[in-house]
Amino acid sequence: MARTLLVDRFSFKGLIMLKQLLRRLIWTGICLLSVTPSANATGFNFWESSSLNSSLAAANGAWARDASVLALAPSSMTQLQDTQLSATVNFYSVATDYEIFGQEAQYEVANPVPSGFFVLPMRKNWHFGVGIYSRTAADISVPSIPLVNPDEVRLSPILVSLTPSLAYSWGSLSLGVSLEYLYADYGFDQIKCRPVTGCEEINLDGKNHGWSGNLSATWQINERFTLALSHQLPSDFDDEYLQVALPPITRVYLSTRMTESLYWHNSYSYSQWEDKGMSFTGYPDNLGLLVGQTNSHRYATGLDYQLDKWRFGLGFSIDQAIDSFGGNDYRYRAGGGYQLAERWGLDFNFMYENYAAKSADINGTPVVKVQNKGSSFSLGLRYLF
Repeated sequence: MARTLLVDRFSFKGLIMLKQLLRRLIWTGICLLSVTPSANATGFNFWESSSLNSSLAAANGAWARDASVLALAPSSMTQLQDTQLSATVNFYSVATDYEIFGQEAQYEVANPVPSGFFVLPMRKNWHFGVGIYSRTAADISVPSIPLVNPDEVRLSPILVSLTPSLAYSWGSLSLGVSLEYLYADYGFDQIKCRPVTGCEEINLDGKNHGWSGNLSATWQINERFTLALSHQLPSDFDDEYLQVALPPITRVYLSTRMTESLYWHNSYSYSQWEDKGMSFTGYPDNLGLLVGQTNSHRYATGLDYQLDKWRFGLGFSIDQAIDSFGGNDYRYRAGGGYQLAERWGLDFNFMYENYAAKSADINGTPVVKVQNKGSSFSLGLRYLF
């Protein structure tokens, strides 16, 4: 009887320890969902479409200085009087510091992101434009986590947008429409390790495409204020390995002319990321890396100052995280431009981002801490025909 009671007590104690261990592993897995922020902090949205837009936190959709306004509100391109071409390369990197049960590690990913825009004024108040850039991208690496994510995996869906656009101006009002062709280039790399069979590496890559669109309107209220509204339509497409569901995004822009040389830009964006995102066939995504848990609000503001041949910009934005932990991500920007010649201009920008910290405690003891930080430097060229 005593031996049976001892065994029962030992079994009960072991069961409690096993439950605590499972709980820790699950919490570890959940907190590791922030290892790569581009997918689970503020969604797959990438706002750095050009050096000019980035320096103003992409808040300048109501005011067109160059052709890259196509990425914000195509209707505003009617403000451009000359045929324009702009191109940018953005060198973007993200680093993650995480601590798991006292063990510290760091993960970092860096990628160049190019973009280009062209605007052509046409007859009778019509403008035509086309842009090629990435507004949706992710590169996610997840280590092996027992029970939650047993197989090490890297997911890298990259979407490139080609957007022919038309805009018509009628007095102080302009209307714009864009057709968006989305080209997806993706990779799926997984390492499966089993006690008997050993490790197996799986590498898949593919290409897919889909369609979306944008409707926008710009209203020059008076000499000081200009208002713009832009709505990005949702998009759903899939193939054998990748399923894509991009959300609708609504943006409002207000630009204020403070002085002859100083402009103040503000914007609000609402991205409906809840239950939207991407998924790979055969990958359960237990950590919720690829699908949003909530919608996202974004506020951005930027100051633009012109001094002779120089232009200076400052920008700041707050993005609501879409994962289950919530919080806000903050991005700070500083940039400018220089008129090299009558037709040539140079733009540059530096951006620093600080993501909402993620952490989990067990009985008041910190178990997992994750902090994401990123930065980018971009260079752009403008040409007037």
